[in-house]
Amino acid sequence: MVSIDRRILVTGAAGFVGRHVIEALATLDTEAMLGVGRRMAAPLPNGTRFLSVDLNDRESLAACIKNFQPTHVLHLAAQASVGQATNRAAETWRINVSGLINLAEVVLRELKSATFIYISSSEVYGRAFLSGEPLTETTIPEPMNVYARTKYVGEKLLEDIFGRTDIKLITLRPFNHIGKGQDERFVVSAFAHQIARIETDAMPPKLFVGNLSSYREFLDVRDVARAYVRVVEISDNLEPDIILNVAGGMRRTIADVIEDLRLLAKVPFEIIVDPSRVRPLEIPVALGNADRINSLTGWKPQFSWPETLSEIIDDARIRISETTLIR
Repeated sequence: MVSIDRRILVTGAAGFVGRHVIEALATLDTEAMLGVGRRMAAPLPNGTRFLSVDLNDRESLAACIKNFQPTHVLHLAAQASVGQATNRAAETWRINVSGLINLAEVVLRELKSATFIYISSSEVYGRAFLSGEPLTETTIPEPMNVYARTKYVGEKLLEDIFGRTDIKLITLRPFNHIGKGQDERFVVSAFAHQIARIETDAMPPKLFVGNLSSYREFLDVRDVARAYVRVVEISDNLEPDIILNVAGGMRRTIADVIEDLRLLAKVPFEIIVDPSRVRPLEIPVALGNADRINSLTGWKPQFSWPETLSEIIDDARIRISETTLIR
């Protein structure tokens, strides 16, 4: 159990992953927990306190850190969509790097010691995935897009800023994670929402897709949240500057995902390849080796693929139904 003197600050707390992480963290015995972000679309679970803070607003950020005095900072806030990052490169660098520099400098100035858990991404491996093998944390990253480059730069700048200080840095590289509440910028949620619209006759029975042959891992976001919480829980026992893959999810092609969704759909549909949905420089296989996090923390994924997929499509149906009622 986490000791009750732990004070946990979570950036990006109101986002897709953040809300699941807050809910998972609430199972731990902590002194206090604070979620921060630019805005909160809905109340956070379990009565967690939320503070509206833009990481690029140094004055507000400094006041937040100084007043709350976290023992752990779990940094989730980021421009998380690869496609949106590419289309909004300057904004992505400002959010993912400038905001991170501000946060790191404030943490260093306002806290005597703390554990800083940086959520990077498996995207940093980039061209290294061309080996076709599950990659370990010792693999040299070769990022291929704006999002991946900002995340890898974030890793290196934190190593420099926190090096030789009493701030312990832990870096996590999660692989694809999906689940309830994810928006349509992400592939499985996009398919599920299309199917929900087809079921309500809101669109023709045609599912628009991109590259179907890509081979990916799919982790349930609740398992990813469990991994983050477990790292917080045992952070005192982890070496500074350690990097951990959050991997070991359900491995399948995008075509397999669609066929499994077809089994859950209430109506038939035709598959249409949409060139605009095919990502440039597509990596055919992206898999990770999770031996390190397994051995050090005992964490392993628990949620089954059918359970995850059913929850996603049910959530999409609810969202599409609510949108229809509003109109």
